[in-house]
Formats: sequence, C-alpha cells, structure tokens
Amino acid sequence: MRESSRSRAIKLMDLPTELHMQIASLLPYPDALALKHTNRHFHQFVQTGVALKVDWLIERFENKLECPMEECCFRTDEAFCNWRIRRIMKRRRHHQECRRVAGGCKVVDGQTCHPGLIPPWFRKDACREMSTTAITLLYEALEVYTLATHFDSIWVFLQVLLLHTFFWMLSR
Repeated sequence: MRESSRSRAIKLMDLPTELHMQIASLLPYPDALALKHTNRHFHQFVQTGVALKVDWLIERFENKLECPMEECCFRTDEAFCNWRIRRIMKRRRHHQECRRVAGGCKVVDGQTCHPGLIPPWFRKDACREMSTTAITLLYEALEVYTLATHFDSIWVFLQVLLLHTFFWMLSR
C-alpha cells in the first residue's frame, strides 16, 4: 500500500533544527530538561542554564506552588535536581499540583485536568504510602503507651492521627 504525500504525518524529528531550537526555548525548566535527555540531537542544543532554572523557581513562587527552601546549586542539572526538586517534578508530571477546575492545569496552561490523568498505579502508591505511615505511627505510639494504662492517651493519639491523615489527603 502506498501512502499519498498528503496523508503522511510529520514527525518532530522531520522538522528543521531551527524549529527544534525555537520550541526548546519556549519550554519551562522541567520540560526542557526532559527534552534534553530525550536523545543526543536535543542534548546538543537544549539550554537548561541558570536563567531557566531561576525563571522556573520564580514562576512557582508567584503561583504559590512548592519551592525548595534550602540552598540550590545552579551549576549543573545534576546538582540542581536534589531530592526536593525531583519530588516537585514528579508531582508536576502527575498533575498533582493542578486544581480540579476548568483551566486549572499547571502543566498545560489553560487546560483542565481530569482525575483520569493520574495513573492508577500512582494512586495506589500514594494510598500505600499513607497507610504505611499511619501503621508506623500507630506502632510507635503503642510501643510508648500501653492500652491498659493510658487508654485516654491512645484515643487522643488516634484522633490526631486521623486529623493528620485527613489533612494529608486534602493537600495531595
């Protein structure tokens, strides 16, 4: 079967390098970094310098999103992407910072996020993380307080744990 020239889809790699450079210059830091690590072609010219990192952090601060509070090393991408930056990027990738209203997406401006965008395996991990934390806290409390002698303290702890879990779920 022969394809007509009209029905042939244009691929990203078919575009000239000048257009690649123009597209890359419009990307925020996390997207530019992801494109840079796609292949050698993009790694050669995608810039993820200090200015792009600072612009991204300022944008996050202005949008009242999580920002690292400790010192950041802007020298290289590897040094910049500490544990907190990696966590922020993961939450961004999974649209966990987006408001669930029309036009509330923080990843694609003007778009609306849907609950279906978060993959089921990630939701399971979040539930598993929350239940593991709750079990650990409960176990530690039971080591300190025995049920027979400090019955009231256990119930107070369980109430605090329940409130903590509730606020944790709201913040995600």
